Amino acid sequence: MEDKEGSLLVGKGVTITGSINATGAVHVYGNVNGEIIAHEICVGVTGKVNGDVKVDAADIHGEIVNSLDVRKTLIIRASGKVSGLIRYDSMEIEQGGSVEGSIEKMSAKNDFGILPAIITSETATKND
Repeated sequence: MEDKEGSLLVGKGVTITGSINATGAVHVYGNVNGEIIAHEICVGVTGKVNGDVKVDAADIHGEIVNSLDVRKTLIIRASGKVSGLIRYDSMEIEQGGSVEGSIEKMSAKNDFGILPAIITSETATKND
C-alpha cells in the first residue's frame, strides 16, 4: 500500500472502535467496530468490519457485517463475506464469495449524507 494522504491502514491484530471518515482508502487487516466513510475500502483476508460502510469502491477479501453502500464498484473475492444490507452500482462476486442479507442496486449518483431537496409551494411559485 502506498502512503497516500487521507488513507488509513488498520493492521492485523489491531482493533478500532468508532467512526472513520477518510478522503482516501481504508485498508482493513484487523478489526473495525463502527462506521466507515471513505473513497474506497479494501478488507483483507484477516480483516473484519462490524458497522455501516459507505464508499465509492470496495474490494472485499475479508468480512463486512451490517450495511455496505458502494456508489461505484463492489468486488467480493472468493474469501470475502458480506452480511446485511448491500447497496451497489456495479457488483462482482468471485466463486466462493458469500453474500447474506438484502441486496439492492442503486444509482451511481447517490450522495451519502445529503437528503433530497424538498420543493415547497413558496419556492415553486416565486415567479408568480
